[in-house]
Amino acid sequence: MYYKSMGFVALDKISLILTFCAVIGLFLAASNQPPVIGYILTGIALGPHMLKLITETEPIRIIGDFGMILMLFTVGLKLDVYEFKKVWKTSLICVFVQILSSFLAAKLLGSLLGMDTGMTALFTCFFALSSTAVAVKLLENKNEVNNQVGSLVISILIAQDLALAPMIITLKSIIFKSSIYVLFSKLFFSLFIMIVCVIFVSRSNLKFLNKFFNSAFLKNPEINALATIAICFGFAQVSELVGLSGVYGAFICGFILGNLGPKNALLSFSMPLSGILMMSFFVYIGTLFDTVFIAKNIFNILAVVIFITLFKILINYVVLINLKWRRIHSMLASALLSQVSEFSFVLLSLYSTSENFICLKNWIVSVTVVSLSVGSIIVIMIQDFLERS
Repeated sequence: MYYKSMGFVALDKISLILTFCAVIGLFLAASNQPPVIGYILTGIALGPHMLKLITETEPIRIIGDFGMILMLFTVGLKLDVYEFKKVWKTSLICVFVQILSSFLAAKLLGSLLGMDTGMTALFTCFFALSSTAVAVKLLENKNEVNNQVGSLVISILIAQDLALAPMIITLKSIIFKSSIYVLFSKLFFSLFIMIVCVIFVSRSNLKFLNKFFNSAFLKNPEINALATIAICFGFAQVSELVGLSGVYGAFICGFILGNLGPKNALLSFSMPLSGILMMSFFVYIGTLFDTVFIAKNIFNILAVVIFITLFKILINYVVLINLKWRRIHSMLASALLSQVSEFSFVLLSLYSTSENFICLKNWIVSVTVVSLSVGSIIVIMIQDFLERS
């Protein structure tokens, strides 16, 4: 039949992937766990290490790459420049200390294990970033998004999101062995663009963007969505042409449109679309998951997760205490920022051509999955303990 010759994979396998993702994702969402874990579990179950129903993973990865661009576009859409400006000093100081302390920890680990510059840079980002999905979900469950701790945590996560695109630029430059001059030129250029955009957005009131998206030409929802995606990918292409990352261009596009355009209308279709496409990315990550490796190294993996969790709590707590935040607020915020970020998979994908990719993949995927699942339970325990005491 025709569907058996489709270019992606057979229709029965597509329906199986979607069903697994939906069922496991719903179960995890009901258990206060991020659905991302469900997508990864789908890849594990159907992938080459278990049921072997997904053997050709390249098409799934390509779809996931498109999802990555739309995900960064959506992250940019969500950023509210006015809310961020209220606590930008605290947020930027926290993220700067997180990156610096993570670099020192990665440098120490690199000297012990003989890692090269690329691996050290990857682990710096791996230690520094926190999970947006877990933190926001836990805040929403307790209706604490808009209170003092919630606003602090979200502002720090926003600052980390701002740092993500320069991190990707840095890692790609190191992987492709760009000179130090080229690397710093790209970083300064990307930061300059971000600063210009923040100033421009905070001082502008461009009503023509709203008029454009609400015009008779774009009244059709399909055309509106198509035009927005075209603009997003256009920004991504321009960003690639000037030597930056495509995801950075998508992020800048989302940031501008989200603050000067019809944010809610754009989010209404970009979030589900990016979520579905990113589902493919996480399924792909799951297919890389080696169950034999997990079984052999489960205690070492748990030890690494506990170390990273305590390291992140300690760093954030010390910074917030020194910035004159109350102890209980500092501990709650630090606990919420203690998980490894789901963006670790995005950073890992940049190293797919590395000779150490299999070993690197096994450790980062295993530690991230355990951190996202077990870490959220640890946060809930800390929250309950602090509330009782």
